[in-house]
Amino acid sequence: MATDRDIEKFIGDSFSSVWDLELLSQLLDHPGQATTANELVERMRSSELIVERGIETLVAAGMVTVEGDGRLRFRPIDEKVAEYARRTREFYARFPGRARRLVVARHSPGLDAFADAFRLRKD
Repeated sequence: MATDRDIEKFIGDSFSSVWDLELLSQLLDHPGQATTANELVERMRSSELIVERGIETLVAAGMVTVEGDGRLRFRPIDEKVAEYARRTREFYARFPGRARRLVVARHSPGLDAFADAFRLRKD
């Protein structure tokens, strides 16, 4: 069973934006259902570019597949990735601020270190 530390590392390694976490959540809300990028744009109230980038990220991380007709489906490459994806969603629901910081820290580690210097206690 993956620990919160394992999930934190997975988030930092696998997601390039908070929108990717939102996209994963949308797909997990409708398990087994294939959906189009346009449907996700509408449900997430997002832009096509953000959804397209999110799809690329989740495909590269092995969490989703794009079918021949362009529909997207949550279909992880193995059971470990499936568990981590589901646990990531749970972690994001419990600790949204922490999950966001993990994603942001991936792109600007210096900024995270600077913010930590002013923190009285660690999360």
